[in-house]
Amino acid sequence: MKLSLVNKTLVALCVSTSLLAVSCKDRPNTLVEGTLRNPQKGAVKLEYLNVNKTELIDSVGIKKNGDFRFKVYLDQPGLYVLKNQEGKIINLLISPGEQVKIDGDCQAFDTDYSVMGSPDSEYIRQLVEKLSYTRSQIKVLEDPYRGNVEFTEEEATEFLIRRNEIIKDQRDFSISFIIEHLSSIASIYALYQKINPDELVLSENRDIQYMKIVADTLSVKYPDSEFVRTFVNDARLAEKRYNNLIGIQKKINEAQYGFPDISYPDTTGAMRSLSSLKGKVVLVYFWSLYSDAAKMHNPAFEKTYEKYKNKGFEIYSVCVDKNPEHWRRVVKYENLSFTNVFGPDFPDSEASVSYNLQSIPSDFLLDRNGDILARDLYGPELERWLDNKL
Repeated sequence: MKLSLVNKTLVALCVSTSLLAVSCKDRPNTLVEGTLRNPQKGAVKLEYLNVNKTELIDSVGIKKNGDFRFKVYLDQPGLYVLKNQEGKIINLLISPGEQVKIDGDCQAFDTDYSVMGSPDSEYIRQLVEKLSYTRSQIKVLEDPYRGNVEFTEEEATEFLIRRNEIIKDQRDFSISFIIEHLSSIASIYALYQKINPDELVLSENRDIQYMKIVADTLSVKYPDSEFVRTFVNDARLAEKRYNNLIGIQKKINEAQYGFPDISYPDTTGAMRSLSSLKGKVVLVYFWSLYSDAAKMHNPAFEKTYEKYKNKGFEIYSVCVDKNPEHWRRVVKYENLSFTNVFGPDFPDSEASVSYNLQSIPSDFLLDRNGDILARDLYGPELERWLDNKL
């Protein structure tokens, strides 16, 4: 299961956080100022993160000596972005009353800077620096394989080993950071960092434990912070979904075949069991005829199936609905060539209970032994898993 269980981005944590408060005498006066080497004529903006965009707080010109200065009022910690005219950014995590001093360079705005007066902002700088280095390592590794370059199985294996080593080094760094800085809100930032738009650094089932311990710690230290409360709610939901998956895994451990076996009729009426596919990497997919999402997923799954079926991949698609005739017409019309079976109606079916299905559509990726690898994979994310497992 990928940690899309915690599929909210760090930006979404800020949805209910009011960072820009109305100025009044009893609220701390917070300064953000700095000096940029190699100053150029222009301005810098200070923005704060909202649910789906950054919102401008102020914009100031860079003085001839490279100095700039913002004065803001806030009543709780939050994420800010300092942005230059080229769109390069410096992430800041500022608390009320801090006097933040930035020493940077106009020509290397987002990479060559230091932060004083804001410990959490300096922590974020360290996290960004490490992740940038990891991404650069992966880019150097992947560049020779881009395009239509042919390479041997040995080269592919070497590539995967090296990439996994790079990812492990980043994971170890992130985990160590979180453990050492449990009382810092910067640990939330570490939990949501991504290697690329579809790949969290901490994406394994066991990483839920780090969300839990950070949530437990910060909820005590910052009981009044909306930012922290939003994260804690997300962490609790992720923990609940993980516990649901553990319940499924228990059923798996009790089954002869890794995943709890099911057997339903296909479009011809022949019974097709999941266990008959053991030895293949299988995507078990539950959907409904009336799901708008399923209408998009089915043709996408067909394309993925055609791409990987000769490598040992199969899709076991279970339509949990009430109208088998309509289902047969849909399967025929959409030319779905993978294994399609018809099961009892969601949410009352045995399959729904056995797999603790909370919503439709939902899917599980199983390895060749029938053990769960990940849950709710679609598009490029699914293909990335298949590239690594086939």
